[in-house]
Amino acid sequence: MTASTFTAGRLMKAKRGMTVASIALASAFVLGACASATESSVSEETTDAATSETAEAVADPAASVAAAQERYLPYLEEASWQGPTEPVSISGLEGKRVVYISIDDGIPVLNYWSTLLTQLLEDTAGVEMEIIDAKGSVDEANRGFQQAIATNADIVMLQAFYTDIFANQIAEAQAAGLKVITGNSGSMTRGLSGGQDVEISFDYELVGRLIGQWFVIDSGGEGNALIISSDDVPASEPQWQATQSEIAELCPACTVTVEDVQIPQWGASIPTLFQATINNNPDIGYLLPIYDGQALGGLGSIRQAGVADSVKVGTFNASPGIVELLNDDTSGLAMDVGGDNTWWAYAAADSVFRALQGAEPIENYNIGIRVFDQSNKDLISATDDEKAWYGYTGYAEEFQALWTE
Repeated sequence: MTASTFTAGRLMKAKRGMTVASIALASAFVLGACASATESSVSEETTDAATSETAEAVADPAASVAAAQERYLPYLEEASWQGPTEPVSISGLEGKRVVYISIDDGIPVLNYWSTLLTQLLEDTAGVEMEIIDAKGSVDEANRGFQQAIATNADIVMLQAFYTDIFANQIAEAQAAGLKVITGNSGSMTRGLSGGQDVEISFDYELVGRLIGQWFVIDSGGEGNALIISSDDVPASEPQWQATQSEIAELCPACTVTVEDVQIPQWGASIPTLFQATINNNPDIGYLLPIYDGQALGGLGSIRQAGVADSVKVGTFNASPGIVELLNDDTSGLAMDVGGDNTWWAYAAADSVFRALQGAEPIENYNIGIRVFDQSNKDLISATDDEKAWYGYTGYAEEFQALWTE
């Protein structure tokens, strides 16, 4: 998400035990200070794994870089189709209804997903979609469930929330005959923990590893980074932990700190955090926010301080309007992993059609991932549709071939 993360202090583990009211209160606390910073020397973690052959193989910075490059470089190229093969009928779906509950549709990538999915469902099969923007509020999301049940919708889609918070609502919707689809809830690694029928997600662990690999390469195997998580977004934990563990494995000489800033605090706290890091922590040369939408305000701090040469940002989402800043040498944005957002919307539409027809769900759509950095930033153009950046667009034809009358 697109936008997601966790804190090193495992705040989210505690958060899962919170009441709905306390979660909503935390989301509303917009001006709260950044929470739970934890610093750890990655070399200490590697020492704990002294028997690891990989750790021994990357005992010097040059070896660290070489090992990271071997994993990273293939993702500078376009992805390929590894999607479903079973067709699904779209006949008779006209007039069916989806209530789509977004954690915050003001976040650029979330808005892109909901807008494109609405269009795909309508244009392909006449399926209607109503968007509920929860704005980070669990209470608003609950009202979305109630509205879907009361208006006899056919599907509830819950985007970027922790599903276990809504286990009761999911069960109630299913008892009323609705299918429940979740998006980017981290369930590829956690299973269908909330009882939902299906999950459509990017591979956030892969994303996290790619960010870690880029950091090792760009820092010459000797960098110091701050990972900025957002522990109210469920896909965050697998992503930031994958970044941390990849650096631990590949780079004994590197150091990583993790600090949490939740969605409602992004606007107020991210610029301050970036500025404080620039002023007070000159050893930290890399800021790794979970999402580029989270990073956006902080990029202004880098530009204002004129430190883009010494403080670099690596992040995720390749959001239109943000990833173009790779071409701005003063912005600090140096790398942005892209999950093909158009591909995600097609996968979500396919999932809706299969749920409406009672077909078996697809466990993993293998949505394409591509890295954009200073070596291929010319792929990014403000005048192009974002799907052109990824090179491969054959998924559209593949899905359309599966959607039969």
